[in-house]
Amino acid sequence: MAHAEFDQIRLDALREILSIATGNAATSLSTMIGKRVDITVPNVMLEAIENIPEVLGGREKEATVIYFSVTGQISGSIFLSLSSSESMRLSNALTGRKEPQTGCLDEEGQSALKELGNILSGSYIMVLSQELKLKTRYSIPGLASDMLGAIFDEVLARLFLEAENAAVMESEFIVRGEVYRGHLILILPLSAVNTIIKALGNWEK
Repeated sequence: MAHAEFDQIRLDALREILSIATGNAATSLSTMIGKRVDITVPNVMLEAIENIPEVLGGREKEATVIYFSVTGQISGSIFLSLSSSESMRLSNALTGRKEPQTGCLDEEGQSALKELGNILSGSYIMVLSQELKLKTRYSIPGLASDMLGAIFDEVLARLFLEAENAAVMESEFIVRGEVYRGHLILILPLSAVNTIIKALGNWEK
């Protein structure tokens, strides 16, 4: 990935695209659960792929990760990473449980987080498709709960053959004043980055 070029020339434009996408996602989530939802992206970082587990809290940190593959004019992968405690809190908020779930995520909790990831990914892909005119689609969501090292080692070893860096977005989900924090990770090969840079240039005009 052309780290310096993408960082210096287009990162601000990428943040604007992400801002549009998170606004759309917040509206969709609010409709889904019948509660006001705000999503903020306070920071967007470019990180080497091998450093992702450390950026997210360390290889031994317990987490839940929802993941998607992206195909079309842009190929790559999208991950939503939440700590175990945040995944439990957020799933409780999304499902509106009268008696909050504790321990391991049950099927309902997993389904709620997959739908959250689905809405987020769909919002980003929609913006790429509509704003940047790029034909792109994404897979059904997968979910894994384990230590970050165990979750990412095999996946990142495969993705490192395609890309060296990833965009890591810190995200905050605010449901009725309660704040939940996670990370959205976008991994793209060089060809996809070049496509986005070109499309962003046309979009800015």
